[in-house]
Amino acid sequence: MENIYKPFPKLYQIISINILFLVIISACTGRVSNHGTLNIENYIDRVIENKMEKAEVEELLGPPSTISTFNANKWYYIHNTIKKIGFLKPEMINHKLYEIVFNDENRAITLNEYDANNITEIEYNKNITKTKGNDQSILRLLTRVKPSMSK
Repeated sequence: MENIYKPFPKLYQIISINILFLVIISACTGRVSNHGTLNIENYIDRVIENKMEKAEVEELLGPPSTISTFNANKWYYIHNTIKKIGFLKPEMINHKLYEIVFNDENRAITLNEYDANNITEIEYNKNITKTKGNDQSILRLLTRVKPSMSK
């Protein structure tokens, strides 16, 4: 009986294994992504040098990432660089927060720069506001009447 199934020649086997290996390994290469205000490092120094107004800062850098709740004259711009490799947990490579403080005439007077080392210098409000109306007892959930769709 003649063998009709001829195995790949050795060269084709080696090439196939190498291609498979390259496909698998390329899935594990890292991807770096930027979040927040991009290229802020190139423009942030102009804000204080030129004592820019809020409208000028917004035109140069875009809208702030957040504005202070208790002081509308504090704007925050946040920039993060994150590296993700395959299925592993993303790693934050770079974290920068820029705080721009404006005076009463809406001109920038102070620029504070924070990174991962000194970010704790910013005071956060640790209070949690509980939302009422969302907590329901199990009895209430089980006895809830659903309105009929047919009339």
